[in-house]
Parts: sequence; C-alpha cells; structure tokens
Amino acid sequence: MYKVFYNESPVILTDSYPDAKTAESGRVVAINSRRELKDAVNHFLKSPSFQPLAIYNNENIKELLDDFISLFWYLEASGGIVRNMSGERLFIYRFGRWDLPKGKMEKRESPAEAAIREVTEETGITGQNIVAELPSTYHIYEFKGKKVLKRTFWFAMEYSGHAIPVPQLEEEITKAAWFDQSKLNMILGNTYSSLHDLILFDVDKRH
Repeated sequence: MYKVFYNESPVILTDSYPDAKTAESGRVVAINSRRELKDAVNHFLKSPSFQPLAIYNNENIKELLDDFISLFWYLEASGGIVRNMSGERLFIYRFGRWDLPKGKMEKRESPAEAAIREVTEETGITGQNIVAELPSTYHIYEFKGKKVLKRTFWFAMEYSGHAIPVPQLEEEITKAAWFDQSKLNMILGNTYSSLHDLILFDVDKRH
C-alpha cells in the first residue's frame, strides 16, 4: 500500500480491497487500466472536498504506483529523522508548521548523500550517521501551473554531538530544535499529514 497526499488528503494505492473504515471515509475505485486510473485521479484533484480516495487493483502494486507517478511531473527529494544520544528528535519550523529537514536531490547524488547534506544545510549539525532507511513519503503540489508528485526518501540518523541546531533562514526555516518523545503529540498536531505515519514508524522502530 502507498499513500500519496494532496492538500492533506490521501490517495491510497492498494492491491487489497480497502477495509470498511477506509471505504466509509472516502471514495473507493477499482481500476483495470491506465485510462481508468487517470480518470479517478483527475476527479480527485478537481474535487473541492478532497475526500480520501482509495484506488484498488489486485494485480501489481508497484506497477500501479509507477502508472500513478507517470501522470505527474516527478521529483525526488531526501531527508532524515535525526535522534541524539538523549533520544530527542530534530525538527524544523517553516511556514507555520513543524517539519523534518529535507530537500531536492542533486545530480549524481544518492538519496543517502542528499539526506545527510540537507540535514546539515537546514539545521547546521554535522557528523550525523545513517542507521536505517525509512519508508518514502509521496505528495502532490502545484508548481507553475503543473501538478508535481514528489517522492521523499527518508533515513533514520543518529547524532552524538552537542551542537545547537541553527535554522537555515534563507530557506525560510525559523527554528530548528530537539524534542523528546513526550512532545511528539504537539509536533503531530502541527505538521503535515504525509509525515504522521513516518514519524510514528520511526518512534516504533527506535523506541
């Protein structure tokens, strides 16, 4: 199963029929062709309600994702969830919400290299080490009249230093700070829906 977010509402791509809770909260569309997929996605993007959409095809979930991606201008980014020796996680504050350090991958740069670089650029810390790859997130946004689908690769990182994070002001980041697990509900209450499952997955794996 994959979730792709647009305006905080998910498109769920699945190869098993959605459960009752998912079916009740939005539309469920069984598709058998790229034409049907395109029609379902266009209907979702034009809907003013942005109810969740579950797209079901029981054959090949990876092919379904690839077909979905082909409908958009595709972009890749990379970022990290950094944890220090006290078990705190590093977040940035930008555009009125808490977020995770991330950014576009450069040419000939691997996702892991991009994640390390972006964390350093956006928070000022150095010496963080990747300990695991986390699930990617997907979201759609508009840029110059086009719909862009961004995949962000994520990595769990450990940091043993003591530097105070410094926000990258030129990227409109106004805060960079460590938060312990007791503050995660506050973060989840003011971050992007596309990051909820990722943050909780990281907490579960590194509790």
